[in-house]
Amino acid sequence: MNCVDEINLAKSSSDIKNILTKINQSNLSNRNKYLFDNQNFTHNSFLKELKKEKYNAIYLIGKNKIIYPIKKSKSNSDIDFDNVWNKSKNSNPIYIKDFVKTSNNKHSNILVSSKIFDINNKVIGVIVFELSPKIIDAIMLENNSKKNGFGYSGESYLVGSDYLMRSSSRFHSNAVLNTVVKTVAVTNALQNNNSFKIIKDYRGEVVLSSFSKLNIPNLNWVILVEIDYKEATVPIYKIRSEIIFISIFIFLIVLIVVIILSNKITYPIQKLNIAAQKIGEGNFDIDLNSNLNDEIGELTDSFTKMTKKLKIQTEELKQEKRKRLSLLIDGQEKERQRLSRELHDSLGQLLIGLKLKYENLLNQYHIIKNDNEAEELGNLFNLTIDETRRISNNLMPAGLSEFGLTAAIRNLCNTFSESSKIEIQFNTFGNAEKVNQKLQIYIFRIIQEGISNTVKHANASKIIVDLAFEANKIKLKIRDNGIGFNIANSVDLNSHGLNNIKDRVALFKGVLNFSSKKNKGTIINIEFPLKK
Repeated sequence: MNCVDEINLAKSSSDIKNILTKINQSNLSNRNKYLFDNQNFTHNSFLKELKKEKYNAIYLIGKNKIIYPIKKSKSNSDIDFDNVWNKSKNSNPIYIKDFVKTSNNKHSNILVSSKIFDINNKVIGVIVFELSPKIIDAIMLENNSKKNGFGYSGESYLVGSDYLMRSSSRFHSNAVLNTVVKTVAVTNALQNNNSFKIIKDYRGEVVLSSFSKLNIPNLNWVILVEIDYKEATVPIYKIRSEIIFISIFIFLIVLIVVIILSNKITYPIQKLNIAAQKIGEGNFDIDLNSNLNDEIGELTDSFTKMTKKLKIQTEELKQEKRKRLSLLIDGQEKERQRLSRELHDSLGQLLIGLKLKYENLLNQYHIIKNDNEAEELGNLFNLTIDETRRISNNLMPAGLSEFGLTAAIRNLCNTFSESSKIEIQFNTFGNAEKVNQKLQIYIFRIIQEGISNTVKHANASKIIVDLAFEANKIKLKIRDNGIGFNIANSVDLNSHGLNNIKDRVALFKGVLNFSSKKNKGTIINIEFPLKK
């Protein structure tokens, strides 16, 4: 039990209150007079137990300032009881008087006092405990520090707010109120920054310090526990060396085992990894020969079988995709041919008939042709007939079947040039007679799509189309001087028009390349292989 708890227990004792009542009823007139003649107090059981505690002295002060020593000091301590009475009366709940230096360069003891109340909550006296530094040293100073974990250099001690020691030191004699400890640890602890740090102590030695402020009324003390850093880290370095040695030993054993097993495990797995990467790139021509009879050998065989099946299925999917795409595009061409015939044979003839009847009516009713409304209606008939012919030619150009591919492309370039006011230059090399009709239609549609995209989006002033027929391949190049586009942008590269070009090139196993730079135009290079 600490001193604060004991003084709280004592001041609530009925025995103590009875003694104070008798002291206050005393008719002694002299102040600070000791009462030694009342023998009834000495037989009190509570007082006997209280005297056994390791306090230097215990006093009771009545409200008439008469003092009764429950336990008298063996030393000649000079206590100012009037000051203690006043301080205790004004302190709530406990007053503690710190060590102070005396005139003979020694120090006084610590006084712990508290006021005592009667049943009416009135102050009837004060109880005072006197503590010598020996009591504190018995707690703080470890004589057998090595056995208690403090080693050769560890110690615990107390420091006041004046940076002077309040307990004895292992290294300095007569340290109480004589040894200055103005260290980082004490400064932080006084500011309630309780922690631990590596600092220099009051001896100038580097120590591992743990510090905290004490929660004691009226005492601004801090407690520190420190040990030399070199001594504290000796076990750490020893354990570290042992761990390093054991780790190196284990590492060497594991390394040897790994090297032995890696030849049986790592190499086949690496081969499988490389094969998987090639399959991911679309290369299925892989045959992994494995002579292993373990799980990795079975995995390799299964991987080889899977690769062969993937190759077959991929080929089938490609063929099916080409077939479906070919049917789709061929169906579109047939539908365009049908729509072209309908527009030319049906709607076109009806429009021509309407124009003839319109002109007959003008003659029949003697309407002047240069009449504004009549002239406007005639021009509208002409524009409608021309637009119908243009749509019919775009759906299925008549020149492609009658005059051949080069003539149809040249006519296409002229038509686009007239309508868009863009210079379109067409250059052809070689003979297109040996090219089959279907490929001719595809080449025509690719050029038509390329020019149309350029006119709509490139903001170009010139387009050049080069078509070359060689012995085993056909080369097509479409270039412009427009604004170009960003090849890295998937949105630009996957537009509807460019996708149509890609599909037609893929159906005849051609090769398509785009090159474009901002404000430097676009170039489309296509090559079709020719089968003998």
